[in-house]
Amino acid sequence: MTSFSLLLGPDGVASIRSIEQRGVPRARVLRAIQSGEVRRIRNGWVARQGAAEDAVQAVRVGGSLSCLSVLRRRGIWCDDDHLLHVRVGRHAGHLSAPHDRAVELRRPEAHGIRLHRDRGASLPNRAVDPMPIVLAHVFRCQPRENVIVSVDSALRGGHILLPELRDVVAQLPARYRPYLDLVDMSAESGLETKARLRLRTLGIPYRAQVRISRVGHVDLLIGERLVLELDGEAWHSGPLAYAEDRRRDLELMRQGFIVMRLSFSQVMGEWASVESVIRALVSRREHLWTSRHRRDGLDRR
Repeated sequence: MTSFSLLLGPDGVASIRSIEQRGVPRARVLRAIQSGEVRRIRNGWVARQGAAEDAVQAVRVGGSLSCLSVLRRRGIWCDDDHLLHVRVGRHAGHLSAPHDRAVELRRPEAHGIRLHRDRGASLPNRAVDPMPIVLAHVFRCQPRENVIVSVDSALRGGHILLPELRDVVAQLPARYRPYLDLVDMSAESGLETKARLRLRTLGIPYRAQVRISRVGHVDLLIGERLVLELDGEAWHSGPLAYAEDRRRDLELMRQGFIVMRLSFSQVMGEWASVESVIRALVSRREHLWTSRHRRDGLDRR
């Protein structure tokens, strides 16, 4: 990789204007295009060989990569709609298909594109949006539950700080401000956030990431003794993780807790069945210690 290619950043895509602002003459850029060192992907934009394809496509459309497309590449929890999310100017025209600049983009979703019309004055001079802009568009694009899942994950992963998030929300319409009351950066996974929000909607009391002796932290504790453990596929698929989960379950039962271990598919696609079981346990007050449990000292473990 040449020093010129380094100017294109980790995604390998940059505007000619940004390159010139770093002290490179336009003549040098044009020579790089002519020699094949970089290729022109849109008027005023170039990319090197091996550049990030999602960023190249977003620029070719006429904007910058944003919203869920950036969350996915950063490993932040989100619902994958398999679309390329591209932020464009509020009145931007002459948009193109992601694979061919010569093809007009008339029906974005037919090309796998979700357009985000920017409400600000202009687009930043970059191919991939920074996290504050990304999350601002997530708020507008996704249902509330999905927004909170992504925000929890972004905070926990250090992709954005809480003061920065507050600044983002302050610039959005007032209807989004109550979302901040639902954020919990202690959530270990998107599954935990989804379950937590649904329990809150039901008015069922819970605590998140409760530490229990000889077990460690459990994902959610409903009432006093009903434990919900959420098994994300990425963290519970190996043999060692499987064995540790069973050890924890056995220890929890030994201490008098009820354990509900839920899979990814149960939370994402079968929640109605899960909810009916939780409701039944709560209605029978099985989420609380009984007088017998208290006499046996289980409530003090």
